[in-house]
Amino acid sequence: MWVTCCELCRPISDRLRLNYDGYWQRYRCWFAALITAAAADFLSTLHFMVTDGIQSEIHPLVRYSALLMGPIVGVLLAKLFQLTATFVVTLYCRVLARYVFFAATVFYLWAAWFNIWGHRLYRPWAMQFLPAWW
Repeated sequence: MWVTCCELCRPISDRLRLNYDGYWQRYRCWFAALITAAAADFLSTLHFMVTDGIQSEIHPLVRYSALLMGPIVGVLLAKLFQLTATFVVTLYCRVLARYVFFAATVFYLWAAWFNIWGHRLYRPWAMQFLPAWW
């Protein structure tokens, strides 16, 4: 009666395997745009971490990985994790892949802009809800 983890994950792995055919040919331009935007976000994050310190980072994954492994390795690993998650989500749900790629690319570009110039112009509305210790 016990079900193993592999048996529970089989429908997911089967769907990922089935959706992999033709994935790179269809989404290579989207993935290239995403990687370019992620690289801009990575470099701008490194820039502000060197000037303002790691404590200024808002994203929890990036912040804690930078605190644990340093600003370069930590931010790089966090960015690779984000790109891997985007790959898995878009591979699993190819119907929504273009929307996910578009949203992630726009957010990476916005984050890069905010890291370089935007933080001087305004404070995002949602930041008021962060705890004081953040």
